Amino acid sequence: MPAILWRRLDTPGFDRCELTATPDGHRLAGTALVVFDDVPYEIRYTVITDRRWRTRTVGAHVQGPEGDRRLALTADGEGGWSVSDSPVLDLYGAIDVDLAWTPATNTLPVNRLELQVGEETEITAAYIQFPAHEIKRVSQRYQRIADQRYLYSQGSFRAEVAVDENGLVVDYQGVWESVTSS
Repeated sequence: MPAILWRRLDTPGFDRCELTATPDGHRLAGTALVVFDDVPYEIRYTVITDRRWRTRTVGAHVQGPEGDRRLALTADGEGGWSVSDSPVLDLYGAIDVDLAWTPATNTLPVNRLELQVGEETEITAAYIQFPAHEIKRVSQRYQRIADQRYLYSQGSFRAEVAVDENGLVVDYQGVWESVTSS
């Protein structure tokens, strides 16, 4: 069970995450302590995938000045999403989830896509913004530029992302860096 601790570079923050194999796929679970607009937050999150690294369930618990907030989504792995068995049509087509407060969810498309060096592709993700918990469907691009390096982009944002042998981010250009991993 690999575990990693990231340090946020652009604002105070840390995130500890574990990647676990399950009988049906994979589990990412972590706790992030981040500062947003000078306000500290604690976020506990879990993402469950199937064997092909497609997101199946997402859970988040945010503690901040507004009190506790929870988020729970399910996905069918084919682009359908729901909250409490109610379809979320705005997310249709998204296979991956991108949690804005952690680099952990970059692991999902890195492993799912299995890009060769020089290949690139565009994906659709359910992007969960922080701290608003706003969820929207976004296009993202991954380009594999070296054995363990990717160029990631979403809209005008671009960053080079380095990963370890498990697909966990070890350096997210200007935003996150690994402090330690096991």
